[in-house]
Amino acid sequence: MSLTLLTYNILTGANHGRLDAVCAVVDAAGPDVAAVQELRGDPPLARRTGMRLHVAPPHTGQPVGLLVAPHLRVLRRGTVPGPFHHGAAWVEVATEAGPLTLVSVHLFPYWGLVRLYEARRLAAFAARRERVVLMGDFNSLDPWTPYGEVRRRHRRWFGRGGPDTRAMALLAGRGLVDVFHRVGTGPGWTVPTALGGAEFTRSRLDYVLASPAVAGDFTACRVLDGAATASASDHFPVVATLATPDPEGRSAP
Repeated sequence: MSLTLLTYNILTGANHGRLDAVCAVVDAAGPDVAAVQELRGDPPLARRTGMRLHVAPPHTGQPVGLLVAPHLRVLRRGTVPGPFHHGAAWVEVATEAGPLTLVSVHLFPYWGLVRLYEARRLAAFAARRERVVLMGDFNSLDPWTPYGEVRRRHRRWFGRGGPDTRAMALLAGRGLVDVFHRVGTGPGWTVPTALGGAEFTRSRLDYVLASPAVAGDFTACRVLDGAATASASDHFPVVATLATPDPEGRSAP
């Protein structure tokens, strides 16, 4: 069994006539599970894609959610204990290798200390599950990517000592693996796009993170940075392929 996973910040509920473009991007990627940020509780997205939607309400921001393909059996679902500015949704699906928990997240965009708090809550949630994948807009730079081109005027990502990588460093320190860093191809930048993101310099803010029990089963990861995605949102989506092993340990096709 092979799963295609997608994470996508669709920008304020794909408003201003962008729903068709966003749905086309999702349909073209063909995900089994899609983590979506800035949903605004958008039910048309589920109807248009033919997927089931689980939404986590925000504390003060915008909802996040998970779109799940009809063929997958959902065992459980819920929200990660927070509070999270944008919320954090999770579903547990059945796979040949056992239950797999998938989380959609959107960390706080402004203050690094708030992101660090939210990262701690995510790490605590992930620590209670063997097979877990976190996907979303982490609004964070990571410690292992060179960011010489990121201008220091972006104060949300820079402290006095340089890039604020604390949230991603904490998650990595708790054992979560950056799937793109491990098996990704291409440059990896997820912002900005042609549509928007003037507040961004070319950066990677959107990630797929996996627990050690799952990380080794990912076979591919890339940013969908074509013309269609450049005009659909201010973030490019990230897609990853997970080959789940059967009980005898063989990776399924």
